[in-house]
Amino acid sequence: MFRFSDDHANRRWLFAAIIIAACVTVVLRMAGVSLWCVVAGHAIPDNIWIEIALSTASVLIIAGLVGATIFHFRHRLRTQNGNELVVSASTLYAVSTLALLLVSGIVGFNLDGDRIEHLLDVVSVHAVAVGVYTVSIALAGLLVALATARRQRITGRLVLVSVLLVGIWTSSILEILSGLFNIVAIVLSIVVAIVLLSSIGRLNWLPTQTLDKKLRLLWLSMCGAFASAVISSLLLFDQTSFVSLASQHFLRKGDVLPAVINFIGFIFFVRLFIGTLIALPNSGIVDRRSSEVSSLTKLTRLVAESASVHQLLSSVTKYSLDVCRAHGAWCELYEDNEIVIVGAELIHPDYVTSLHLNRHLNRLFTATDKPELVESLSSSIPDATTGTPIRSLITIPLVAHHKRVGTLVMFSTVDFGFDQEDLHLLTAFADTIGVGIDQARLREAELENERLQKEFEVARNIQSSLLPRSAPKSDNCDIDAITIPAAQVGGDYFDYVRFESGNIGTIIADVSGKGIPAALYMATLKGIVLAEMRSSCGPADLLKRINATFSGSLERSIYISLMCVEVDASAMRLKVARAGHTPALMRLRGKVVTLAPKGIAIGIMPPDQFDSIIEEIEVDVAPGDLCLLTTDGVNERRNAAMSEMTFEPVETMLASMRTISAASLIRETLTLLDEHGEGTDQHDDITIVSLAFGIPSDGSANVHVKEIVGEPE
Repeated sequence: MFRFSDDHANRRWLFAAIIIAACVTVVLRMAGVSLWCVVAGHAIPDNIWIEIALSTASVLIIAGLVGATIFHFRHRLRTQNGNELVVSASTLYAVSTLALLLVSGIVGFNLDGDRIEHLLDVVSVHAVAVGVYTVSIALAGLLVALATARRQRITGRLVLVSVLLVGIWTSSILEILSGLFNIVAIVLSIVVAIVLLSSIGRLNWLPTQTLDKKLRLLWLSMCGAFASAVISSLLLFDQTSFVSLASQHFLRKGDVLPAVINFIGFIFFVRLFIGTLIALPNSGIVDRRSSEVSSLTKLTRLVAESASVHQLLSSVTKYSLDVCRAHGAWCELYEDNEIVIVGAELIHPDYVTSLHLNRHLNRLFTATDKPELVESLSSSIPDATTGTPIRSLITIPLVAHHKRVGTLVMFSTVDFGFDQEDLHLLTAFADTIGVGIDQARLREAELENERLQKEFEVARNIQSSLLPRSAPKSDNCDIDAITIPAAQVGGDYFDYVRFESGNIGTIIADVSGKGIPAALYMATLKGIVLAEMRSSCGPADLLKRINATFSGSLERSIYISLMCVEVDASAMRLKVARAGHTPALMRLRGKVVTLAPKGIAIGIMPPDQFDSIIEEIEVDVAPGDLCLLTTDGVNERRNAAMSEMTFEPVETMLASMRTISAASLIRETLTLLDEHGEGTDQHDDITIVSLAFGIPSDGSANVHVKEIVGEPE
């Protein structure tokens, strides 16, 4: 069971069902008329039951047309405003009615009394009659839709009008019994006209239409008035016309209903014509307001689509030129105490720059803090017009983030080329442009940030590739390492080396600072270590060679701290040298000691002074001993209270460790860092190198670059 529903699928299905049922009924009625009149040779009134059956079919067809009209205008009321509804419906009505009148004038019609003699006449009668009822019911639907537009409910009013029209039709049939029924029909017709026309009201939407829409309404109202006048006249006063005869053969006194509806339609179209004519004088104001709204809408779209400030201002300048009918325009930006001309239209940027040489014009362009209209430049600034065709102009300051960032200038080559409406429109533009500049700069910053992020990602990958992927193999020493940059890239460095003697070793370094500069020096250090290690006889010798290579090439604010360890696995002995780096921590036979040989950071002193200070110490180790090399990012790890961790918890952890491996030593150190950090971001790079003695290393279990703090593999 279907009901009037907003469901789109149900509504379309029911609408189609009504149309199909009406068409089938038309075909059945045509078949009945053909069999009764053409084949059997009878007139329709010869048998009361035949006439009732055919009349019932006609009523069903009319009911189908009414139902289709309800669904049609119910949808239109939800999707169209008053002007769109009247224009679309009036156009369809005028064209359909004029086409119907043309067809009825061309098609022949032969009758033998009340009998239709030929099959072609049967088709013609039904086509014209259905056409008359269709256009009439559609016209009634338009009038009822306009009458109920504010209520958004059409069914009740249409039912009322339908009942009144049925009363008119019934009264016209019964007038053969008494002339009183004719008076009743006239009264009911007047009531229908009053109900419809008074409900329609003043057509409040009419004055707000633009000039082109009003001219179109004038033309449509004339066409509609002409069509409705002709068809109602034929139905009321010419009983021999094809339109009238077809309507009467379709339904007894069937010409009365469409005649009344079209006569009311004629009154409506005349009223629409007069109302449109009266509303014409304010069309200029309406057009201007409509243009302003449209312009602001398009400007908003330009703001949304522009990817940069210069692109935005170039588009806005060109668009503003068209809107204000100016002879030229430009936009100037104030960047780094310079004037940058953007989007100059019909004027050369160099010429704009020359205008600023005139101090009056320069003050007008750059110093005014509110929009200004100069109607006649020759009257306001006489000496400014010498050698320039500009005669009137508008200057609009552009403000972004509460700061004057530029000026939009429109000019005309005639005096009084602009009015206050142009000034108001451009002032509204300026507010939107200011928001657009902010958005464009945010987009530019976002794009720049994305570009930098990609570059940092490349730099991070490059830096990661510079660090060793596996530890050297050793029978009595297990080595592991990890580095955690504070930024995308960092200045910490570690590596594994092999000395001239063939012994393996490790080096850890910290370049002052963070980010790209520190990473570049780290990469340079990597190259020097690879070049010098195999010719170095020990840690101190390698540090001396590194300092000599860097001597004089580091910036004053840059220095590099290093610590280098050589492992003699067969003799279970370490050699350690330090260049100003964080001391190493060792657990030697259960006791935790600090190794801090003398030395100063790379790049601070010349080679002779550096070499005289550097110290190399030797340490004998035994199975179970541990060595921990770190950068200052470990002992200086801060928590939320900005308190540094220091080496004390690390020393305690070293003394109590039971698992002897390089990986477990790193894991325990990272746990200490996490616990002390309390979830805060690290402020410095962290690098850890661990050595465990007495167990072999195959070089396969090492994690070297870490993006998120966690356990090493």
